[in-house]
Amino acid sequence: MSLALVTTTSVHCAIYGLFLTLDTAKAVAVAIVGSRLDYCNSVLYGMSQANINRLQRVQNILVWVVARAPWTISSLNIRRDLHWLPVSHHVTFKLCLLTWKTLHTAHPPYLSELITHYLPSKALRSSNTNLLFRPSGITSNFTSRAFSVSAPSTWNSLPTHIHSLDKLSTINL
Repeated sequence: MSLALVTTTSVHCAIYGLFLTLDTAKAVAVAIVGSRLDYCNSVLYGMSQANINRLQRVQNILVWVVARAPWTISSLNIRRDLHWLPVSHHVTFKLCLLTWKTLHTAHPPYLSELITHYLPSKALRSSNTNLLFRPSGITSNFTSRAFSVSAPSTWNSLPTHIHSLDKLSTINL
């Protein structure tokens, strides 16, 4: 199934949600966000901006449906009230969360085999920062979307205090 087909299906599901009652619209919106927009976020990492924009429009429609807000109100404020991240940020968040879980539990094993800690050859200040090794020689956009490449680059871009978290309860999910 192509990513364009997934985004098209999500768009159609969101449009049909406009004719539902408020409670049903909320249930459908949460189900769509949970199952369509939240599904396989690490696969969505590095997706074209056109597809991200389509998914963002789906989320904006869902925001207006859930809040029963007029189309003239910015979806940004409503999304903030609902505690929904924009699609591109949500994809990055889920990738970092999956990386954190893989680092701290070593599960799933097939993912824990793909990432390794960065160990500098000399004693450096960065030795204690829990950075990940990013494979070199990545030239294509498709290769840069692989978990072994995208997880370390996204993880290493986080602030240092995030790397040292031992429990997820310290993060507001």
